[in-house]
Amino acid sequence: MKLRHLEIFHAVMLTGTLSGAARLLHLTQPAATQALQSAERQLGYALFTRRRNRLEPTAEALALQPEVARLMAQVDAVRRLAEAQRAGRTAPLRVLVVPSLAVVQLPAALRRFRARHAGVPLVLRTLHSREIAQALALREADLGIVFGRAPAVALESQPLATGRLVCVSRRRVGRAATVSLAQLARQPFIRIDGRDPMGALLAEEAQRAGVAAEGEIVVQTHHTALVLAEEGFGPAVVDSFTAAAARRPDLVVQPLVPEVPVGLFALLPPGPPGPHARRLALDFAQAFGEVLRPPA
Repeated sequence: MKLRHLEIFHAVMLTGTLSGAARLLHLTQPAATQALQSAERQLGYALFTRRRNRLEPTAEALALQPEVARLMAQVDAVRRLAEAQRAGRTAPLRVLVVPSLAVVQLPAALRRFRARHAGVPLVLRTLHSREIAQALALREADLGIVFGRAPAVALESQPLATGRLVCVSRRRVGRAATVSLAQLARQPFIRIDGRDPMGALLAEEAQRAGVAAEGEIVVQTHHTALVLAEEGFGPAVVDSFTAAAARRPDLVVQPLVPEVPVGLFALLPPGPPGPHARRLALDFAQAFGEVLRPPA
């Protein structure tokens, strides 16, 4: 498929009509119709069927959509970079952060970074650790802040800070300042999905301790677990960095024993980056590390 074919396909998927796609691409409707027909002829199968004045995607179109959407995002990034260079502007620094660090730590790090680089444009997005690693491998970002080291991809990894898993709850679990997984497993609790690095870490620790730490409520993000614990849905196991974003001053935070360390890392994309972009990425990572590490 040619780029024009991909553009018309993507536009129809977004708008649901040829007229909408034509407006989006600044084409006449006949030109949009011709481009779509050309794409279908080249592929040898239909991409859409007409139903009540709308174009419904076929099974083949639905299968293509995620990859085409990713490709069009990359094309858009190239266009914006080219326009910025033509106008003499600095390309934006693209930073990806796990959601639970976007509440407290990201604004604090951003203030530090802005004090050093006031005029640098930024694109900030929140993704899960695995998604951040994948985006960096595709060079869709300049810096990622993640839990745990990068998976087996060619990314540069730099440690920022080390925390630990903790239990957060409206009321203390047990009588001690700390809590064990065995104690926690005796009651319903909130845990992170095992596909998350910290969820996997908790599952491994539970298996090592011979505890069935299933959890009554399973959530996708650390911050969701924290909010549910604050609202009284039960204790939750999160990392100590997320616990620092608690809104309730009376929330009880108890470290898990034995201690389960949680590392935060800065990831950089593979290949030789431009020196300016790398320096900015390292400065942003340094600002994040300063926020994450307690003062000496």
